Amino acid sequence: MEIRTKIGKQFIKVAALFIAAVLSIETVPFSKGITAHASIKEMDKAWQCTFIIPEGFVQSKDKGVYVNKHYPLESANISYSVTEIPQDRVLTNQEKAEGKDAETTDEDLRYDELTADMYEEIQKENYSALYGEAAGYTLENFEGITIDGFTGYKITESLTGNDEQRIHQVAYIILSSNKIFTIVYSRADDDYFEEAFEESQASIHVRKIQ
Repeated sequence: MEIRTKIGKQFIKVAALFIAAVLSIETVPFSKGITAHASIKEMDKAWQCTFIIPEGFVQSKDKGVYVNKHYPLESANISYSVTEIPQDRVLTNQEKAEGKDAETTDEDLRYDELTADMYEEIQKENYSALYGEAAGYTLENFEGITIDGFTGYKITESLTGNDEQRIHQVAYIILSSNKIFTIVYSRADDDYFEEAFEESQASIHVRKIQ
């Protein structure tokens, strides 16, 4: 029981690190690689992202995190977050006098600049800080996707934590001009939820603001 409890808590940390990686994109220098998406300012505005939570998964005490009803005996989980994109702001008279620009700059909007190399660097640093060099992080696949007209990324990765249990993750980052939706599916080698997760991933939809 104690071992599984530790694994479960570790999974929550891993999911949180993934969300942190997405949030840190805007502070990373621009990649020299080719980007696969149009400028984020040119994208449609999204209203909401929906997907089906697999049977047997329930909301945990952590916002946006769904765990199996047998958690922590079953450590698989799904995390979901929505990041609001900075919009053009209304300047005060003082800011106008100082010559500040009301328009959100490209420096504020780097989500559409994400590349495999950039993402891998962020995650390796995050997991090394948490687990040390023994993290054994592997970026297995990084591809551009389109869901209901909204572009984004599907990322497959894995790592080994302190207990040597291999953690597998499939993450979706869906872009719009006003919101970034992030869904992360995490499971261990001995968790039998791969098929249920695939069905959930197939149910992902994004509705735009009309």
